[in-house]
Amino acid sequence: MGTRRLTRDQARARTREAILVQARRLFESHGYRGASLDDIAEAAGYSKGAVYSNWASKEALFLDLLDREAGDAGSGDSHLATEATGWALATLDFFLEAVHNPETRAALAERYRQARQGAGTAIAHGRPNPQWASWEELASVVMALGSGLIIQSAVDETAIDPTLMQRVMERLLSDTQK
Repeated sequence: MGTRRLTRDQARARTREAILVQARRLFESHGYRGASLDDIAEAAGYSKGAVYSNWASKEALFLDLLDREAGDAGSGDSHLATEATGWALATLDFFLEAVHNPETRAALAERYRQARQGAGTAIAHGRPNPQWASWEELASVVMALGSGLIIQSAVDETAIDPTLMQRVMERLLSDTQK
């Protein structure tokens, strides 16, 4: 009994996963600008051509990772927003780059729009009308607050109590029920 060969789709999925894992690791440790596609390909054990056969650019690869993170956040598997991880800082690094690239900025804006809608829907679940203009507006405030807390934590790890975001969310949501 020999081992079964992977189908083309299975091999492609395996390649993509290996590249995504190493890309995430290198973005975390080197930042978005500091991680090169050459380094990512080498760390994953593939050629740079394998990266380009799956993603048109470094931006596209990072956007795929952001999509994956958004899925993890929606499933409740993500860490508290105040954790100043290498990933959060790499994401900030990417955002700063995206501002100067209209195509990437548009793709990122669409992802934020979807995240605001999803978060607004999750927040609204079972609650009366908000005192905000919309649940999506409240979601925007929560997302901005989380981003700010990440930046503060990155500068001074002891400045932000890890429970702060949860406490603020509880307060914001309790205020919407008055």
